[in-house]
Amino acid sequence: MGQEEDVNLFVQWRHATATKWQYCPLCREVLRDQDWDGKSRRYCAQCGFVYWERPLPAVAAVVYDAPSDQVLLVTRKYPPQVGGYTFPGGGVEAGESLTAAVMREVLEETGVVVEVEMLLGTWSTPNNETIITFYRAHLVGGTLVAGSDAVSVNWFPRVQVPRLAFSVHQEVMRLFYHSIELQQMEKSR
Repeated sequence: MGQEEDVNLFVQWRHATATKWQYCPLCREVLRDQDWDGKSRRYCAQCGFVYWERPLPAVAAVVYDAPSDQVLLVTRKYPPQVGGYTFPGGGVEAGESLTAAVMREVLEETGVVVEVEMLLGTWSTPNNETIITFYRAHLVGGTLVAGSDAVSVNWFPRVQVPRLAFSVHQEVMRLFYHSIELQQMEKSR
């Protein structure tokens, strides 16, 4: 099996619906459906494991260099949307704060160290499998280099940012663009 097939299997497992879980991850018994809180859920009669379907928490950063009016984007290496542009970001690890997660993810994907400026908001992906919290951040150090899960990482002029791979990222960019325009209008008054 090739690396791309391995990655696809991983992505499919990570986002597997409850019906795809056939065996208990704790004791390996066959799971069955049982009504819990008014919803059918996968359940293990042997050890009591219940597969609670919950969205995955994630973070992303709009890394903005105000003096050059540029935004940092990553070109995706892995599915979904291989080759598409996104803001640097990824999953939140257990025990990690959202701001620590976004700083770590930016560093891992881009090689740069950022400082978080502000919370931009939290959105659900269209299928509600992931909840992404977006932050605005600025560069404070490091060396720009694509991480292991990125094809490339580049600065783009804010007004020439290419179409982003995910609709949620595209919406955040649109709102970010408008917030910068409002700031510029305030300064010119």
